[in-house]
Amino acid sequence: MAFFEPKMREILEQNCTGDEDCNFFDCFSRCDLRVNKCGAQRVNNNLQVICDKIFRHWFLAPLKSAAVSFQLQLQLQEAVQECADPVVPSGNTQRAAPSMFWKLRRLLQATLRELQEAEK
Repeated sequence: MAFFEPKMREILEQNCTGDEDCNFFDCFSRCDLRVNKCGAQRVNNNLQVICDKIFRHWFLAPLKSAAVSFQLQLQLQEAVQECADPVVPSGNTQRAAPSMFWKLRRLLQATLRELQEAEK
């Protein structure tokens, strides 16, 4: 299911008694206990959801192919973990997303290159 940002804000801004009340499918917000309202801004982003729901399961264990170096597999596992559960000092995962996207892209392309080289 997909929503435009204004609709998402409207959905997330609901009454709450805790952060768990501020989750809408894979979109998370925080509960402001002073006013018992969920914040309009998401605390996660779409890339985090993809890393958590898809990539984490793909790269949890070492790849079954010996064609991809152990070092690259380890870097990819760490990047996926960091993507799914980022430690962002400012709490702004939206700003961290572009750099994580490029890091994952670089590692996935390197994995693809190693797999293609092994096929030759």
